[in-house]
Amino acid sequence: MSTLSSVRAIARAEAPSFSFGRAMALLAGSVVVGVEALMNRSELSRSRRQLAELDDRLLRDIGLDRARARFEASKSYWA
Repeated sequence: MSTLSSVRAIARAEAPSFSFGRAMALLAGSVVVGVEALMNRSELSRSRRQLAELDDRLLRDIGLDRARARFEASKSYWA
């Protein structure tokens, strides 16, 4: 066994499998994903409110009727 491979084996054996740095990176990644999800939900909610304000002519232009627009606008924040 070469010196380099024995040093690598010792380093792997003594290295913790879960370090503080990795834990912080996972936590930061989770926070970013959560914030992005909230931002996406907020944008969707805003779009639904705007859809409810469109008149019948504009709804026809995008291929929706008033009933479908009301249905979409009535969905909750989490739907």
